[in-house]
Amino acid sequence: MKDNIKKEKSRKGGSAKNEEGRMAKNEEGRMAFLEHFSELRKRVIYIFIALVIGMGFSWHLSYTAINFIELPLNKPTYITYLSGYAKVLIKKDAPLAYYTFGLNKTPKKFIKHILHYSRPLEPFFMQVKVSLILGFMIALPFILFEIWQFIKPGLLKRERMYLVPFLFFGTLFFIAGMMFMILYIWPAIINFSLSYQSPNLSPLINLTHYINFALRLSLIFGLIFELPLISALFSLAGILKPHFLKKYRKWALLLSLIIAAFHADIVTMFFIAIPLYSMYEISILISSIIWRMKKKPAPAPNPA
Repeated sequence: MKDNIKKEKSRKGGSAKNEEGRMAKNEEGRMAFLEHFSELRKRVIYIFIALVIGMGFSWHLSYTAINFIELPLNKPTYITYLSGYAKVLIKKDAPLAYYTFGLNKTPKKFIKHILHYSRPLEPFFMQVKVSLILGFMIALPFILFEIWQFIKPGLLKRERMYLVPFLFFGTLFFIAGMMFMILYIWPAIINFSLSYQSPNLSPLINLTHYINFALRLSLIFGLIFELPLISALFSLAGILKPHFLKKYRKWALLLSLIIAAFHADIVTMFFIAIPLYSMYEISILISSIIWRMKKKPAPAPNPA
């Protein structure tokens, strides 16, 4: 009888200890979550402040940026010259295709267009949007630094040495993506759109639609060019492996076409899909290089 009582007491004591252990673990987990959430909130606040300051600095630059976006409407671009040269070749070598596809009906000379707005404060709000994007570009190094500070505790000491390359290449790739869109993709899209004009069809381009389209594509291309950096970052953290990226190559190609289809017509869709999928392949290459470097054995210390 006494033995049964002792066993019952020991069982209850063990259950109480297990319960206390579970409560302690839950409390530790809750505290860790709250600490991470507090740290994330602090970083988000810092990023918001940096965006506001960057937007203030970029207000006067927004005029230049809007004029730059309007260039395909005001001056001939490289697409204008290339398309004219292509028409000459097609007319010479394939006159049937030239007349069948109506290439003779498209305007031979460049026609200047202007933007229109229909609401009183429409130009002001467009300037605010452009200033916000430019402010984001100015604050991007600080934003990337805050992201790095948030994920830094989960990295090894050797991996924390990549801070400077992360800030430099993160800013460089994003700006390069936006400039690539404005210099090469945007003229192609606008030229294709204006190619539909005829004596009976004249474009009336709205300011808001025009600027919003340009800003949206600029941000998309900026993020597209960040894919190799994101791949490198997650590969360094051990989260992303090249085998995973190679496995979903076909899905990445399909997703690239879908994303491009939502932002352009069937022709200019390929101007977006090709760079997007190219960045995916570059991400695979970078991830493979990083994992090869991580698998190399560390050099043995020299004997004293």
